[in-house]
Amino acid sequence: MKKSALMVLCLGAAGAAHAQNNVTLYGVVTGGVGYVNKVGLSPASARQTGSRWGMDSGQYTQSRFGMRGTEDLGGGLKANFVIEGGLTIDNGASAQNGATFGRRTTIGLTGSAGSIELGRRKDYTDIIGNQFATTTRMLPFTAKAHANGMDRATGARANNMVFYLTPNWNGFQGNLTYAFGEQAGDFQSGRAFGFGGTYKNGPFAIGAAYWQSHKGIITAATATAAETNTSVDEGITTGAGCRTAAAGNTGDACLKVIVVGASYKLGDALLRGQYSHVSQPLLNTSSGAAPNFATTFSAAAGRAAFTAGGINNRKAQVFDIGVDYKLGQWLLKAAVIHSRYDFIGASSSGKLTVLAAGADYNLTRRTLLYGMAGMMKASDMYSPGLTSNGAPGVDNSQMAMMAGILHRF
Repeated sequence: MKKSALMVLCLGAAGAAHAQNNVTLYGVVTGGVGYVNKVGLSPASARQTGSRWGMDSGQYTQSRFGMRGTEDLGGGLKANFVIEGGLTIDNGASAQNGATFGRRTTIGLTGSAGSIELGRRKDYTDIIGNQFATTTRMLPFTAKAHANGMDRATGARANNMVFYLTPNWNGFQGNLTYAFGEQAGDFQSGRAFGFGGTYKNGPFAIGAAYWQSHKGIITAATATAAETNTSVDEGITTGAGCRTAAAGNTGDACLKVIVVGASYKLGDALLRGQYSHVSQPLLNTSSGAAPNFATTFSAAAGRAAFTAGGINNRKAQVFDIGVDYKLGQWLLKAAVIHSRYDFIGASSSGKLTVLAAGADYNLTRRTLLYGMAGMMKASDMYSPGLTSNGAPGVDNSQMAMMAGILHRF
């Protein structure tokens, strides 16, 4: 009798502990076959091209593995953590430049006053992008047209972050974010901050966010060592104004982003759209090189002149409009992304236009098959390419197709 009572007490205590503590292993594995045409083989002359076929990891979204947990502290207060790393299934490598848990590492508290998290994660511009942009629907075709990822719709992270979310007040939720530069004697060097909010009322939702990054200490690349940058903002690797030692001073604001989005659910259709405005305030001089759009059509996005996020690209605007339609186990998706680029030393704005369409078929709640196709056309600028698998060579347009499988656990 005593043994039975003791067993019941032990099982009860274990059940109470389990109710208060919850740790979950989770992840996403995705990959498929992809095709891209007109990939330049000789960037210097941009005359030789070839089609590329490959088995690509993370076509739909990045594969990942993580752990998350919560503990009930009583009185409506909970402690929580997330540890998550990205990976590429085609070769087993870690993503995020090899960081083991480079996607997210946070610890925080959640209660009646909202939630606060400390660590590395994405800021609120990503929450806006997830709801209103094409990025989570057809990721491979979005980054270059979204100002080479500078508007953060495709997801960018910052280190040393304090991330606060308000409670949900009648459909509204707000955010404040600050990321410490942690440079002794210079509080502004390498720091970043932002804020935003969303409002939902029945089928209608609207949201906006702001993000600003400050220049860190830049160490130029040498023959034996790569460039270093002490900024906490992972996303500034796409911005020339944040990566060039000669542009501005340490601690200056080098990237400013405003995003606004809205959606409306109409039966089985979700209509959505997002507008982004990106500026690189430290870029104020011409690249010194004239474009030659008649014979050269492509350039690597980033520091190149007259391309997305390039050395003379002081401002970009992105218009992303799309629709999702649920039909039984199918989810049909279509989008138009149009972006404009103001270049110092150019009389006309550069333009990128992407048309994309895709379909998901849900085999189960956790597993789906997908297919997607996209096309990009550039004018008055060098094309950065539709995907990350190479810019076009002898043409200012490019198309790609992908199909694969995704599983969540």
